[in-house]
Amino acid sequence: MKSLTFSLIVLAGLLVECQRPETKRPVARVFDKYLYESDLQDIFLSNVSKQDSILIAQAYIDKWIQTQLLLKQAEENLTDKEKNVAHQLEDYRASLLIHKYEQEYINQKLDTLVKESEIEQYYDSNKDNFVLSEPIVKALFIKLRKEAPQTPKIKEIYRSKRQEDIQLLDNLAYQAAIYYDFFNDQWIPFSLITRQLPYSIDDINQTFSRQYIEMEDGSFIYLVSLREVKHQGEIAPLSYITNDLKQLIINSRKQNLINQLERNLFIKAKDDRNYEIYK
Repeated sequence: MKSLTFSLIVLAGLLVECQRPETKRPVARVFDKYLYESDLQDIFLSNVSKQDSILIAQAYIDKWIQTQLLLKQAEENLTDKEKNVAHQLEDYRASLLIHKYEQEYINQKLDTLVKESEIEQYYDSNKDNFVLSEPIVKALFIKLRKEAPQTPKIKEIYRSKRQEDIQLLDNLAYQAAIYYDFFNDQWIPFSLITRQLPYSIDDINQTFSRQYIEMEDGSFIYLVSLREVKHQGEIAPLSYITNDLKQLIINSRKQNLINQLERNLFIKAKDDRNYEIYK
């Protein structure tokens, strides 16, 4: 306890010292390596309490000590060849700088507006690449209490596709349902619905054939009307993957920009005789 108290006092002093002009007073040592007060100046946050700053400093010092101990162990146990990382560091530095420049170049040049006609053309040219890995449906899902007075009528009309029944269902479900969703008439994975049901479905094909699901669980009734179905292995509808196609087109544009940048640099360097290959 005395040791901890002493450490906290030292660190509290460091918080004050780190606000003064830079000094070379060490705060920790591992073998012949030292951590100085000036090394801690950038770790303190302006919006935290003094006590929290002490904890931040303690964690930083502990981490520094651990790193130095591991580094010392590595240096003593690796061969000179294994310790020669200069080439790897240069490769990493080059890759990092190139990546940052390419990202900045893309941010300046990339056109992110994708027209519907582009999406449709891309879809038509690559349909075989968009095979469904699971069934998808357009559906209506309702969960309601058995004793709700609207339940009989809802069970009677929830599978209907007549506009007047759909409107009535909306009104009744709004009053009685614990959960009611027609998913904006969009395609969704069938699994999104099955996860909300109390029991698993034994025969999916039979369920798709009759186009509805009815289950009961304690005080609740679960009703699903399957308006449209696409089976696993079929081509995904365009509307289901529109956002994915947009991203694919944008990614393709990014790659084209990088390829063009590399070609232009290569051509300019050749014209300016800024490189040559020796035979």
